Amino acid sequence: MATNAKRRRQNQSPKSTVPSTNRGASKSAATGQVRIIGGQFRRQFVPFIEAEGLRPSPDRLRETLFNWIQFELHDANVLDLCAGSGVLGFEALSRGAHWVDFIELQPSQARLIEQTAQKLKLSSASFRISVGDALNIIPTLNMSVSMAKENSADSSSEVNADALSYHLVYLDPPYDLDLWGPMLNLLIKHKLVNSETLFYLEDKRELSQTLQGLSYNYRILKETKVGQIFANLIQIEL
Repeated sequence: MATNAKRRRQNQSPKSTVPSTNRGASKSAATGQVRIIGGQFRRQFVPFIEAEGLRPSPDRLRETLFNWIQFELHDANVLDLCAGSGVLGFEALSRGAHWVDFIELQPSQARLIEQTAQKLKLSSASFRISVGDALNIIPTLNMSVSMAKENSADSSSEVNADALSYHLVYLDPPYDLDLWGPMLNLLIKHKLVNSETLFYLEDKRELSQTLQGLSYNYRILKETKVGQIFANLIQIEL
């Protein structure tokens, strides 16, 4: 991992709101499960439903990803776009992330994410679940300066831009929808990321094709191919 990918962290996250799924909701029927592979929740299972476009990242790819970012997760604010099973977000929390925003289109799968969070006894101050289209939800995720100061131990201190940005963003949407470029452009437009944010992308195409709709230059930090899946860790030049 390049040393300039390191960042200052202030143990600050966006204030947790009531999750879009209700605690105590009736259980959703899971059709599969994947296992968290590292950290305090290692070997815990995460359920998912069979839905179009929902395909949890294979164990081998997840192990590679978390080897890449193992020193970047402590106290990190993470955005899990198109969360699916939520296993990438739970894996980050298991390994020391401070906050994860889960965005999931399918209400029934979002309920399973909530049930997994309850099973893992996660504090509501460590995650938020938003249900709906990620392109519509991204503009609502903006972390304001006043919110960051309220969460700070010293509310009179100046809040730097890093406190208002995600440190790590997962982009693993359904392959056929070609959402990588539009999602990245929205994150940049709404100042949710910065030049040190790490982006993990999966696609069935090479990265140059995946990001042909991106309006910014980017740097590839890590890359691999497992089966037919291309996986990349990048930073965007802002």
